[in-house]
Amino acid sequence: MDLPLTPRYSQLTGKGSPPAASGDDLFSTYAVVATILFTLVVFLFESYLSLRQKSSYHKTEFPNELEMTVGKIDGERAKELKDKKAEDEEPTTAEGESKEGEDGEDAKAKVDRNAPLLPQLQSKFEAAQSYGLDKVKFSLFSSSYSVVEGVTFLLLGFMPWIWDVSCNFGSSNFGWTESENEIKISLVFLMFTTIIGTVTSLPFELYSTFQIEKKHGFNKQTIGLFVTDKIKGLILTAVFGGPFTALLLKIIKMGGDNF
Repeated sequence: MDLPLTPRYSQLTGKGSPPAASGDDLFSTYAVVATILFTLVVFLFESYLSLRQKSSYHKTEFPNELEMTVGKIDGERAKELKDKKAEDEEPTTAEGESKEGEDGEDAKAKVDRNAPLLPQLQSKFEAAQSYGLDKVKFSLFSSSYSVVEGVTFLLLGFMPWIWDVSCNFGSSNFGWTESENEIKISLVFLMFTTIIGTVTSLPFELYSTFQIEKKHGFNKQTIGLFVTDKIKGLILTAVFGGPFTALLLKIIKMGGDNF
């Protein structure tokens, strides 16, 4: 049984050979369909959870259960502070002035730490709900794009095409062959896929950092610092990830069929 959902590009078609016929086993026949179905099931389940979370972010009233619980905690803390204050001895005027001059900041911090929790949580609740709503909306959109991109790449045969591009790059520039320089070509393949993945995810990272995070006061990063961090991340990936990947591929190759 031949299914229409087969990659448009494969290493066979890239070399001018006809595509391989579907085998008799279930894996070769339904591999692409099963992969897409599994991806969609996971996406729908995660979207369902996000939509449930989204509905909770539309609530503008502070939860009564949380209000009662935090209110009890504030009451117990207030009682403990009152009892402790009654037990403490009153300092002399000179000592009080000296302590105020030397430890004014510590005293202020102590007052802040002992402030009731409920008013603080109530004042931040609306802002937290707005931030969570923006984050879950963005997550739904970005995950939808990721699924569309993944299925599209699968149907187009994007990964086999990138592999052939990597082989051609190594052959034309360094004289590498796929059979003798598989590890080197694999590193080139990883380099291309990493760059492409960085480019496709860049608009989403920019929007998340400079729109959502900045809107809610969580981002102080500049465009220059963002670009610098991104470049540093790519360099670190190449410096540490490259040798580790090469070592892993070497071990697999040494193991052969017995790995």
